[in-house]
Amino acid sequence: MCKIGIIANPTSGKDIRRLVGQALVVGNREKVNIVKRILIGAYSAGVREILIMPDSFKIGSQSLHDLMNQYPDMVARVDILEMPLDDSAMDSIRAAEKMREYGVDCIITLGGDGTVRAVSKGAGNIPILPISTGTNNVIPEFIEGTIAGLAAGYFSQLSENDKSKFLDQQKKLEIILNEKQSDIALVDIAVIEGHYIGSRAVWDPKQLLQVAVTRASPMNIGFTSIIGKYRKVEKDDPFGVSVVIKNPGKCNQVQAAIGPGMIFDVCVDEFLVMRPDIPIQIVNVRPVVIALDGEREIVLNVEDRAEFKISLEGPFFLNYRSLMDSTMVIKKYNIY
Repeated sequence: MCKIGIIANPTSGKDIRRLVGQALVVGNREKVNIVKRILIGAYSAGVREILIMPDSFKIGSQSLHDLMNQYPDMVARVDILEMPLDDSAMDSIRAAEKMREYGVDCIITLGGDGTVRAVSKGAGNIPILPISTGTNNVIPEFIEGTIAGLAAGYFSQLSENDKSKFLDQQKKLEIILNEKQSDIALVDIAVIEGHYIGSRAVWDPKQLLQVAVTRASPMNIGFTSIIGKYRKVEKDDPFGVSVVIKNPGKCNQVQAAIGPGMIFDVCVDEFLVMRPDIPIQIVNVRPVVIALDGEREIVLNVEDRAEFKISLEGPFFLNYRSLMDSTMVIKKYNIY
């Protein structure tokens, strides 16, 4: 099929954590440059149909404009999706849905954990290759755009059987609100006292009540670093972990990097290993806000009942390292 999609989130890495911390900023001009390198890599690897999500900054359009003189044949094979924009995560969800309908082999994303979560909600079983340009980046890596484009191109030309060898299925956390599935997270759920969504990003842990994660490491940035101080949870482990956060006192206190340049002491209690599909009750405090992968999304009021559970049937990611190291790819494309 040799068709890929590119979703570059123009708002990733621009939330309040950037202002109160010391975070690396990947501006939209640099995102244009990354997309250009993805296009060059993918086209060089044989991709002949590329779809790009539109956005208010026109990352895709600027990329094509910059490449027009040098790569006219390639630019002619790239299309910007026609779709309405509302400058929210819905743009990424809609774009992923359209790309899935058009039959792309994989979707490359530029953003943080929140961007990957949004894309996964629209992509279905289409594999995702996430490039980090966000604030909290437990899932995306800092992949050079050229390599991402090459990997996507090589992957798109494999047989369906060979493609499956380079896919990693992720875990996810499911929110059940009033006995109906409400939403998902790929990395963490945080329950925060209050009812204010506001800036959406979570950066102050003082009102934190409960955290659940699909993976954890003290090397991560975000809420997964809290649990990572107790137990490392790998992406392939068939379980997650949840904890209740207490006020300072008789509890286990850990120092965690909640955001870039933002280090806090957090009191942890009720450490629980979550097994697949077994629901965990959300703490009995109201009102609270549930943050999914670092962004406030759901408000729970007095009458609301809510729980969460971990599932092993999350989105598929393209294992670009394994792909690029594969003997079949090395021989076929003579890349070494």
